[in-house]
Amino acid sequence: MQERELLIIYKEFLKKYNKVLNLTSKNVNLDEIINQSIYIEKFIEKNSKIMDVGSGGGIVGIPLKIIRNDLVVYLIERSQKKSTFLQIVIKKLNLSNIFVINEDYRNLKISEKFDVIIARALGNYHFFIKTLKKFLKEGGKFIIFSDFECEEFKTIKEKIGNLAISILIPLKF
Repeated sequence: MQERELLIIYKEFLKKYNKVLNLTSKNVNLDEIINQSIYIEKFIEKNSKIMDVGSGGGIVGIPLKIIRNDLVVYLIERSQKKSTFLQIVIKKLNLSNIFVINEDYRNLKISEKFDVIIARALGNYHFFIKTLKKFLKEGGKFIIFSDFECEEFKTIKEKIGNLAISILIPLKF
């Protein structure tokens, strides 16, 4: 199947299971959030290893994997129901080199290092960055989707120190 077909199937899965699993907020525009996910691919080097934290319904990781088959993607999701959904979608779309880890990111125990760590709509970004920076390869980057103001971003950057947060994506373009 082509990328477009896979994205349509994925979107239909999200619609179908959102009512039961609360994968996205009810008023969200699925096309918009899928497009936001695809937008960041230009910031990601070829053959990168990606960690998508708090994956929920797979946004950002699944659309990225669909359009960038070269990526290795780890979806980190603490909810067993959502993790099962992710595994079903991955199988249905016949995606490879995409893995679901059913754990809370605060307790994550893996030995992998990542080129890019992505978060979308998480709460405490300062804590998130402090907790996960040990999984970031040297020269790697965080990509954060958020609706917080630039001043808050500066505060986070000051508290973290030298760790570069390369890209901050507003939830509304």
